[in-house]
Amino acid sequence: MTQPILQPESMGYYTSRLKKFIPREALRPANYKLIPMSIHVILVFIWLNVIRIFPMWWVIVGLSLLIGVSYACLFLYCHELTHGTIVRKQPYRYWAELFFWSFSGMPPTMWEKIHNLNHHKSMNNYDDPDRRTFKSEKNFWNSVYNVFIYPNKTLRFSFTVGFAMIFYTSKHLVSVFFPEGKKPAIVTFRPDYTKAEQRKIFFEFLFVLGIQTLILAILGWKLYLIVSLVSWFIYSTGLIIFIITQHLRNPNFKDTADPLLTSTSVIVPVFLDRLIDWHSYHVEHHVFPGINFDYYPEISKKIQEHFPDRYQRLPFWRAVNEAYSHEVFEEDPLT
Repeated sequence: MTQPILQPESMGYYTSRLKKFIPREALRPANYKLIPMSIHVILVFIWLNVIRIFPMWWVIVGLSLLIGVSYACLFLYCHELTHGTIVRKQPYRYWAELFFWSFSGMPPTMWEKIHNLNHHKSMNNYDDPDRRTFKSEKNFWNSVYNVFIYPNKTLRFSFTVGFAMIFYTSKHLVSVFFPEGKKPAIVTFRPDYTKAEQRKIFFEFLFVLGIQTLILAILGWKLYLIVSLVSWFIYSTGLIIFIITQHLRNPNFKDTADPLLTSTSVIVPVFLDRLIDWHSYHVEHHVFPGINFDYYPEISKKIQEHFPDRYQRLPFWRAVNEAYSHEVFEEDPLT
């Protein structure tokens, strides 16, 4: 029997039916999450100084791996931070974003534009900066980029996909300073940036360089290059292995952003969920991005009850495998 084709709905269709199940506590700022974030920063500097004092190869590699894990965890906490669920009041939230995002190399204003203001409104449609590339957009540069950086069945399970988050930040940072109406070929969608936003992002990137200069001063050039190569690859790979399950196995639409049809949640051990700030619950995040992520397991149960035919929560490795089952370029969406 043929599976019926589900028609996309708006986010309001889901939130109007589910918002009554949100606990009041889920709407309060989760300030306590600044503690694990600060611990990750402290650990990074402890490991850097241990590497400087004991520069044996096994110390360098082992602690660089741990630094990469902390960078990835900081990125995930920052993702929640920018949705206003950890710190609400300005300018405190902005200064926290600027500081903690700097370890991932991400200017917070740029992330706000590409993620909060565009991706969340346009999942898997033409205006999504995070989607796959459509066949109508194919050219030489994105052909090379998509083969090596996006999961696909042509180059199945290639380790080069592990560099995806580094390229993601870099390509969007370059895109910020392109003339209006233009973008790099490997960028699926470029938001419009005002001159003020471009200046702000430029100075935020200088702050990122300041953090890197501090790390360089601790390690010296030789150790800095080795530690950066290992830690940034671990950071990027650790993130992308989750990110490719979130939308890249899902269908694309012409202009609709249905959070249940275009997003996937995955099943991982609870201890890992705690480490990654509950980011396995990605459908829940797109339905309610402004609540404390700790409450997503509760919301998950309600979505399953009310929308069992639409909700997609799969075993982790199944979702990864399905993300790698796609062609290098997607068919242009018709609906």
